[in-house]
Amino acid sequence: MREIRREVTAVAGAKALAWIGETLHHVSPDSTLFGEYSEVFDAVAVSPRGELVALMADTGTTGLLLSADGRPIRELTRSGYQAEAYRYPLVLCTLPDGRTGLIHCPDEYNRLEVEVAETGERLTDGPAREPSDFFHSRLAVSPSGRYLLSAGWVWHPWCSAAVYDLEKALTEPTTLDSVGDVYTQIGLVQAEVAGACFVGEDVVISTSTEENDPDGPDDLAPTMLARWSATTRTFVWRRRLELPAGDVVPFAGDFLALYDHPRLYDGATGDLLGEWPDLPTGHADGPIVWSKSFSGPARVAVDEIRRRFAVTDGERTTIVHLG
Repeated sequence: MREIRREVTAVAGAKALAWIGETLHHVSPDSTLFGEYSEVFDAVAVSPRGELVALMADTGTTGLLLSADGRPIRELTRSGYQAEAYRYPLVLCTLPDGRTGLIHCPDEYNRLEVEVAETGERLTDGPAREPSDFFHSRLAVSPSGRYLLSAGWVWHPWCSAAVYDLEKALTEPTTLDSVGDVYTQIGLVQAEVAGACFVGEDVVISTSTEENDPDGPDDLAPTMLARWSATTRTFVWRRRLELPAGDVVPFAGDFLALYDHPRLYDGATGDLLGEWPDLPTGHADGPIVWSKSFSGPARVAVDEIRRRFAVTDGERTTIVHLG
């Protein structure tokens, strides 16, 4: 996939980026949409239809839900336990009934809740919940709305990934108390998860450089990319890399790896399609970021429909248009 052109603009103090429709917005002091909130928040999520936006303090406990034109709707929060260490778990999605949902951990670090985004109506109340000891982070929902991904961590620390059947969880909330009812790494000999995202209904996983001792054919080795099929429940392909991939984000059937600089990989094969070494994206390689929160997904926003992505270094933003 070749680069057609790029646009470069100066935007001082940018902390995060988001496409809302055809417009790129910055979480920065001069932003007409987010300017008044830029001192507190440094992460952003947009609903699939673009009508709602969530701002978060990525390694803090506070958040704010806004309309697309910047009108505050309601305040958000998450558990303060270890919050200063890892990325805020939150995703906006489309629920089966067509409403926009918000999934986060408002009460406990290990307890996922699904809410109607605008009202806060909780859809996962019910029987007593006993969630597993898993720090949820980097939440994502598959394009169909069927599956929920959490790329978080457990104590050692050890970074992992879990996939849930979201439709089932809305009728059986205790499903979310496991470390993944569709896919889990717990109990397996695996490398640590540096990043994970949906490509279609499948999950692409990147692993860190941390050494492990894989002893099975389906185990993940260090510095690897792999695509796991939600249909067959097996890995479709796996590839070893020279440089870690870090966080990964979907891009029109393919995906971008964000460690050090953006690299575009073929979603069907794992082949490298292109890279941009002149656009630094930081060196975070998991959900635990501490002072590295301005890295990876904080610096990048993807517009899959128009096949372009934007990268900021905090002072200058580059939009790359691809063919």
